[in-house]
Amino acid sequence: MTEDHPEGSRGPRRWRYLIDIVVLVAVTFLLDAVLGALITAPINWEKGFVLDAIGKMLLVAIGCGLVLLRGERLADIGLKRPASWTRTFMIGIGFAAIVFIAMYLSEKAGFRRDLSKFKDVQGNLELTLFGVFYAFIGAGFYEEFMFRGFLMQGVAMCFGGSRGAWIAACLLQGALFGVAHAYQNPLGIAITGTLGVLMGLIVLAAGRNLWIVIIGHGLFDASRFVLFYFQGPPTG
Repeated sequence: MTEDHPEGSRGPRRWRYLIDIVVLVAVTFLLDAVLGALITAPINWEKGFVLDAIGKMLLVAIGCGLVLLRGERLADIGLKRPASWTRTFMIGIGFAAIVFIAMYLSEKAGFRRDLSKFKDVQGNLELTLFGVFYAFIGAGFYEEFMFRGFLMQGVAMCFGGSRGAWIAACLLQGALFGVAHAYQNPLGIAITGTLGVLMGLIVLAAGRNLWIVIIGHGLFDASRFVLFYFQGPPTG
């Protein structure tokens, strides 16, 4: 990981990656503002999950467009075929199971993020099903594409693409991932940020391939919605 650009291409100048990150962040805030102006509150959770998933897929599409416009492939940000789909699924499932157990035991020990915003999921089968659907789209795919894909690759390339640049980008995206979950309380920021760094390291260890964490993240969040259906979320 010493080159300034992805394999097999001359690659754009470093500043282009920074510009693309700024553009996508700006579009994200603009889309939130537009949706906030068009959608009258209050809105039920089911419709909220669907609309948010659609919005996030639109942002993914814009991110893909930016990657292609700078002359790169989607494989350069991690959306590439793994050597073995079976092995990838097994590792993703194992990762989700390990994190689920660790999180469950830590919450039982009193280390709780504040997830009370999901309290309506308890006992509500329809909302749980919408939540499981959203977990794979809005968390598994969108968050991994944005944080461990678009952002981490962009920051690493902006810093020169060296091994140290990738490690710095991994730490930075993890920190931002934690901040993006500030509603979960300070402990939630720390836990989520740590998980973000861990998933970034998994991506790097997998040859900068996103599919293990896409699968694992989606399964973990989906399993949490199922857990919340039966016993409700932790409240911090």
